[in-house]
Amino acid sequence: MRTDGAPRATASLERFAWRPFGVLLALLALVYGTWLVAFWPGVLGQDSLAILLEVQNPAVHHSGKPDFWYGFVRLLYAGTQRVEVPIAVLLLLTALVFARLLAWQWQHGLRKTTAVLLLLVCAAPQMVFFAGSLYPDGYYAVAVTGLLFELWRAVRARRMDASGLVFVALTLPFAAFLRPNGIVFLLPVALALWWVQGRGRLGLGVIALSSIALNMAAGQGRQEVPTHSVLYPLAIYETANFLQPRPMNLWTASPRVHPDTVQLLKRHGIYEKVIAFYDPDYWDPLTFRADGPRVMGLPKDDRKAVVEQFFTYNLWHNMPKFVGSRVNLLLVAGFAQGGLPSHSYAAHVLQQIETKSRFRKTDWLAGGIALFTLYEWSFQWRWLLWTPFVGVALAFWALWAGWQRRDRATVLVAAPMVLQFGAITVFSIAGEYRYLLPFFTLTVLWGPLWLGVRSKAV
Repeated sequence: MRTDGAPRATASLERFAWRPFGVLLALLALVYGTWLVAFWPGVLGQDSLAILLEVQNPAVHHSGKPDFWYGFVRLLYAGTQRVEVPIAVLLLLTALVFARLLAWQWQHGLRKTTAVLLLLVCAAPQMVFFAGSLYPDGYYAVAVTGLLFELWRAVRARRMDASGLVFVALTLPFAAFLRPNGIVFLLPVALALWWVQGRGRLGLGVIALSSIALNMAAGQGRQEVPTHSVLYPLAIYETANFLQPRPMNLWTASPRVHPDTVQLLKRHGIYEKVIAFYDPDYWDPLTFRADGPRVMGLPKDDRKAVVEQFFTYNLWHNMPKFVGSRVNLLLVAGFAQGGLPSHSYAAHVLQQIETKSRFRKTDWLAGGIALFTLYEWSFQWRWLLWTPFVGVALAFWALWAGWQRRDRATVLVAAPMVLQFGAITVFSIAGEYRYLLPFFTLTVLWGPLWLGVRSKAV
């Protein structure tokens, strides 16, 4: 058997690879379990604190996080008051999906590829870090990858087997509803429903409808709070960018920022603060700093006016500045230059909530030091080892290759990821690596897509 090449084409779904799946699941469970024991109860940050406080007292606190994430944390934390429970479940789900993907590649003869992806992606320090954090981003990225893989198999074979349905059930609700932008992944599911035949179509439809129902149920009884659109944060953030002083002050034939926008900000007494608290890498100081402008506090009509003036005037008078900002945020995120929660910040979070969890319960100091040293080494080389741009290139390549060959299954996988990349590039207001994490995990799909454009392997 070839150890890293294309197998003979087949037109049918193959039997589930139980033996390699079991071995790979055991290896990943050992890695993730060792990490959790060393960094008990897992990584917690400010977003973790926000969701835990809401679960603890929803009448007073609102995290602003998606309903499904709130429901997931509430289900696993409210009854146990142990933070490690939802984190352990996230790690287990991550191990299951990765083991499924790697086992398929092993079964199809990509032995070297399987080993490389296991070490450099599935067990990579930053992947374990995000999977073991009480943040939705880690498993969201894995769920997106797992869901697209199952849809790819199903559309190529025009049917979905039992194992595919199981893993769609483990990934679809998380991919679609853990993050607001995940809703785009309902589109490839809808297209797969059109193309898949037989009982698999019925099963996929039931899972899709059940996922939507679960998301709706997760938000039941949750207090209603005003939400902002995608456009206003972008508009106010880039307006702050456009207002920055320029010593050369080139091109002054007309105001760079619409006078009505300036007057609006001055009327609320935040004009100087908007300029002073602008950060080219993060929008947080504009809205979360107590001594900052708190731009999300503007009345709805004024927020609407900022957006309208941005798209009708401010953007077009500052296009080079806007494009430069987009490129900067993309590279800050891609090279992981943004802030990451500390491994030890959990101690601070646990002090502010009612919990039975204990910080570093096992007191395994040597293990923690060894794993943290590995993480720090990986962090020093993050521009290479953490890069999401391999996955970005894979998405564009798959879209091109699938289109050239009229391979709708490959296009189905690539199109939503290309769309996601475009949306992140255009609308992002923070250089967060976790926003690009799905493109890092997407590299695990390299083997299936590479085989797919050369054979009928499913």
